[in-house]
Amino acid sequence: MTRIKNTILAGLAFGLLFGAFFVFLFGADHALITASIAALLFGAGMYFFVNSKTVKRQTQIEDSDGREIVHSGDANHFMNGEAVGGKLYLLTDKLQFQSHKFNIQNHRLIIEIEQIKEVGFYNTLGLVPNGLAIITMGGQTEKFVVNGRRHWKEEIEKLKGRLK
Repeated sequence: MTRIKNTILAGLAFGLLFGAFFVFLFGADHALITASIAALLFGAGMYFFVNSKTVKRQTQIEDSDGREIVHSGDANHFMNGEAVGGKLYLLTDKLQFQSHKFNIQNHRLIIEIEQIKEVGFYNTLGLVPNGLAIITMGGQTEKFVVNGRRHWKEEIEKLKGRLK
């Protein structure tokens, strides 16, 4: 359900921006029609992209030790100015991000739970309340865009509490 909601919102946002641009170029009548079509196509494209078998396969983690996945979900990891798309996994002993191959900076990031100093929030673009900031014991801040950031924080802090 969250994926459907997010793709609808993405389609609407794209349609509004596209429509505003086309109002200046071609007028309101033309912009209304083309923005509506663009919003539907963009939203549908995003839905099929995030639900594709290719993306699911590329973001799957390999955990041969059989550790339990406590929580997982689609995420972006900010790395050198790029919001790298992929999936974030919370296991009993680590937080792991696995990017899909449709990014410029493909990577895997693993943060051991005992290396997490603090979990905080931030607003993406200063507006959207979906940012999760992980501050490590080494002072590095890793930023993610996630759905349900409060739930992510609660689950991480539960695991941190078990280590004390």
